[in-house]
Amino acid sequence: MSALSAHETALHRFRNPDPWHAPAAYWFWHRLPDEDTIRAQVRQMHDAGIRSFQVQARLSYPIGGYLDDDYLAACRTAVQTAAELGMIVGIYDDYNWQTGQAAGRAVAGHDELRERHLFWVRIPAGASDGSLSGIRSATENLGPAAMDWHYEGGVVAWADWQVEYALVVAEEQGAAVERPELVDRVDGAAAKCHVHLVEPVPDGTEAIVFVSARCATSRIVNPVDPVAVDRFIEAGYQPFADALGDFFGSTVAYMFFDQPHAVYYDWAERRGDLRSAMPFHESLAVSIRERWGGRTPQVLAAVLDGDDPERLSLRAQFYEHFSGYAMETFLGKLRTWSHAHGLRQSGHEVLGHVGGWALDTAFANWDLRVNFGLDHFGVDGYRDLTAVDAQDALVQLSPVFGDSVARHHGRSGTMVEQYFVTPPEGGTPWSGHWGLTLQELRTTAINHHLQGMRQMIFHGFYQTHGHDDDHESLRNPRFDFPPGINFEPWFADHHLRFALESARLSEFLEPVSPQSDVAVLYPLRTVWTAGQLGEQASAMGEWARALTESRVGFHLVDERDLEAAAVEEGAVCFGDRRYRALVLPAVTTLRSAASLRRLRRLAESGVRVLASGATPAVYQEGPQTAAEDWADLAPAVEMFHTVPEKAVLRGLAAQRGQTEPTLRAPAGSAVRWRGGPDAADGFRFACFTETEGTVELLLPDGPWHIEEWQAADGTVRTLEAAENPVALRLEQNALRLLRVYRGAEPASGWADATEDSEAAAGHGTPQWSAPEALESGWLLEVAKDAYEEAGTRRDIAVTCGWERQGLPAFAGTADYVRQIELDAPVRLELMLPAVAGAVAVSVNGVRVGERAWAPYRVTIPADALRVGGNELRIRVAPSAANRYYAGTGLRAEPEPCGLLAPPLVSHALATADLGASPDGFDSGPRSSSVTES
Repeated sequence: MSALSAHETALHRFRNPDPWHAPAAYWFWHRLPDEDTIRAQVRQMHDAGIRSFQVQARLSYPIGGYLDDDYLAACRTAVQTAAELGMIVGIYDDYNWQTGQAAGRAVAGHDELRERHLFWVRIPAGASDGSLSGIRSATENLGPAAMDWHYEGGVVAWADWQVEYALVVAEEQGAAVERPELVDRVDGAAAKCHVHLVEPVPDGTEAIVFVSARCATSRIVNPVDPVAVDRFIEAGYQPFADALGDFFGSTVAYMFFDQPHAVYYDWAERRGDLRSAMPFHESLAVSIRERWGGRTPQVLAAVLDGDDPERLSLRAQFYEHFSGYAMETFLGKLRTWSHAHGLRQSGHEVLGHVGGWALDTAFANWDLRVNFGLDHFGVDGYRDLTAVDAQDALVQLSPVFGDSVARHHGRSGTMVEQYFVTPPEGGTPWSGHWGLTLQELRTTAINHHLQGMRQMIFHGFYQTHGHDDDHESLRNPRFDFPPGINFEPWFADHHLRFALESARLSEFLEPVSPQSDVAVLYPLRTVWTAGQLGEQASAMGEWARALTESRVGFHLVDERDLEAAAVEEGAVCFGDRRYRALVLPAVTTLRSAASLRRLRRLAESGVRVLASGATPAVYQEGPQTAAEDWADLAPAVEMFHTVPEKAVLRGLAAQRGQTEPTLRAPAGSAVRWRGGPDAADGFRFACFTETEGTVELLLPDGPWHIEEWQAADGTVRTLEAAENPVALRLEQNALRLLRVYRGAEPASGWADATEDSEAAAGHGTPQWSAPEALESGWLLEVAKDAYEEAGTRRDIAVTCGWERQGLPAFAGTADYVRQIELDAPVRLELMLPAVAGAVAVSVNGVRVGERAWAPYRVTIPADALRVGGNELRIRVAPSAANRYYAGTGLRAEPEPCGLLAPPLVSHALATADLGASPDGFDSGPRSSSVTES
């Protein structure tokens, strides 16, 4: 393919993004939909720019109807409709969420396949019995609806208690021996267990009796039982193949798992480093015996106790073995089935860092080591399409982590499941975010794209908007992780614009190898030895946050990457990825001495090795000389107590301006960016700011050709710029996409862009009169088909929202209307300084502009105006918050709706170019006065 055809192909993809880059959605089903509803809602998604979906039967969907003939027929209608519209479909692989239960179908008639867990009872010296009680399911935190989902009858009941290991452990040295004959009997009940010994525990020792039990009421299969996983696939996957198989590999493109794990359980007497019961099965026990043989007692004791290198080494070995076994047993079987049916495998595991930067941001009460060992790089080896989840409208670790594990496996980019749970101040937890604005969603999506997101999966698109009778979390669809994006008033008229922009940004960044100069070592083995709550959890997050805020590109890397690393010109290379610096965030455990030898080689070759906090003291394998080996290496390492200041971090980035194009954000600039070489001998850069800002494009000796690709409409224009660096100004919420390549004659000038792009089109930018505030004379009109206040018309102030003017529970679309008097038609600029919602502006019945995020500035063409009176109509579509939270007590007060400050209007005085204006109207010098009426 020639360079020209490659360029044109890239432009075509940018202008017409495919479903893999456009936003997707979880489609929440609350009841069985009829055919008309299915077709209408699939069409609604398509027309709003959502080109991919996964059906999710949520808790309000009757659990007994999941995967029955009617459900599968409805799924088939949805897939057929998607096929007609050129969409793709992923199969969300379970009921509600948490892969591994198939709404109880997998364990029905197979009680032996229900989740089984390993607990332990500690019996001190001199005692001859011990108990465990007060077993608590983590599902209780989600409320009664979730308990009814996970457990038959909504209660946890244990059965089939049995002794797995009986150890006697020396209190001082931690030496352990196995003594199965010490146990007389086990009295197990539905909620507790009592262990009796044949004789008291010897002095100076402690007995640890590991007992397993099956949760007799759980609908979840045992994830470490190969037979149970096969049964889950038979009950939960195969029905989709039977109903939709002829669409597999085309419209139906992938299977998607979501947080596959057994429930996390704790109990009153639990002590030890492991903070949750462990999924268990006899096949896992066999693998443990095969791995350690006679050392098994010592390994099991080390899982619970000990902070010396020898026992920490055994603990790391155990979690490596457990996670590998669990991944192969569960994820390996899912992937094998998917590939055998022509489908790609995707999905995401539990992420302790979701919603923040630290590894312990979420799920701090669960010990996530018993869920695939927190080995996110390992989990991604079982996927074809990387996926993560992200919480709330925050810049966070998830997207860059997802992109990092994808690159580890030779891919790039990640799906990001986006949900909202944190309410505004004063709101009730788990009440969600019906107050979501499109500006907030857009900002979140762009920030994720700049961190490696390929596609946002919105959580979720609702079948219904629930009911008014109660506000029970999860059971009432209205409060099942809201918002339902399609029930936001701004969705119908404004979401498409956001969706196309997101898709084009994703397509633009797809071929980019980002200029990331720092590799941050994911401290996996330290997590295994210290848990997810240790110093490494916060240190990891602090480095990631600080590098992001310093505009220094980075990826997370796995210790296994070091094994095949090469060093070239002062950079460590993992395949085609090059990094000038490697960071160790409070890393205390490494695989072996070979890892430190590799670090020494990097430092001696000019790669900057940095470390903060605690330092290596444990090797998972081999002699325990880590502390001594680190002391020898330390002089070559840049050590910090905490993350260093911004100037040090920025010094880690390569000075590329003389060798290849790059961007540089001046000190104090709020601009964030992502970019680097593309696949066609060019360079691409995407930059964005929530406030006004400047970024500089640095170019080596030219000539260089600079194009600006407009994500809003798919157009491309040439920028003139010869000064080096080229200064790029960004207004509030501006997204600018630049492609740079050699071979053009340079020119001069700033590279400016505004919403209407008059200068870009080669026309003079108008000179505007001083703005006049339209403070009075406004009416608020509500449409006749509104759910509330239908057909009403009232005087309204524009100094505060309508929620403070007698409409605290109204959150529908409404029109602000007033008259303006003109002496002569002339182009006007309308500026809305403060708005709560998305707006559409009409003049004399003609739509002249739409804005869903600041700046809310609309140019009104002269030919839409007339001498004398003109009707100005500003339609505001706010969030749905005040509709759905009214009367629930879930919000402390109503959220703002409508215009919050008087609109400002200016008229064109003159332009530098007297030719036709870009909107096709004469833009010669005129003046006119605006009079309120």
